[in-house]
Amino acid sequence: MSRDPVPASPSPSGAPAAGGRVVTWRALILTSIVLVLAMTAVAVGVAAYAWHHLAARVTLREQQADVLLPESLAVRATVAEGVTVRIDQTLPVRVPIQQTLSIPIDDEIPLVVSLDTTVPIALDVPVKTVIRLDQTVDVDTRVQTRVLGMTLNLPIRGRVPIQADVPIDVVVPVRERLPVVLQAPARVRLPEPIRTRIDTVIDARVPVREVLHLPLSRPVEASLRFPQQTVRAGLAELDLTLPFQALSIGGLKGPAPTGAAAP
Repeated sequence: MSRDPVPASPSPSGAPAAGGRVVTWRALILTSIVLVLAMTAVAVGVAAYAWHHLAARVTLREQQADVLLPESLAVRATVAEGVTVRIDQTLPVRVPIQQTLSIPIDDEIPLVVSLDTTVPIALDVPVKTVIRLDQTVDVDTRVQTRVLGMTLNLPIRGRVPIQADVPIDVVVPVRERLPVVLQAPARVRLPEPIRTRIDTVIDARVPVREVLHLPLSRPVEASLRFPQQTVRAGLAELDLTLPFQALSIGGLKGPAPTGAAAP
């Protein structure tokens, strides 16, 4: 004899039994809250990752924009061709000179010669002349003579008049040093060049009137200045990559005017 199956009795909270286990409304609510919190955490994590690591790409075509330029801009440029510079001014120049020069002098040099020295003289002067004597000679001497075979020394004193022509023919040697003092103009020619040492600095002003072509082998540091800071520019195509941190959400303000970029 068969027995009909007995229907399951409902749970005290009214929730049906599943798999022989009773599910209450409290368990269902807690499970829903946990799922919502987990999904919220996952969404926040994905949003934070996208906020710090992803970016939005915006492409603009045929836009007009007002570009704000700085007052000055430092640039570094490479010039492929030389620069032509015209110089018309007087430049101060300091030229240090340290050199040994050899200066040849071919012309005669006029000088004023001053001599104050002694000159040695070695001469033999022949003297041939006749001396006329007409004078009185005082004699005070002793004369040795022989009288009757006896040698006697006789004193002689007196004045003896002498009138005669005495011929002289002698050679007089002259061995003296004569003082010479002389100041006279003279012309001197130098057979060898003059060697001199120059160590000085020359200050001069040199006029320069030339057109110079200067090749530039290194980059040039320059500063650009813009007289008008805001200029109107046309953008044919602009591809922007913006991080999410730089984006903001706002409402539309209406259509942008023709020929101007929307803010």
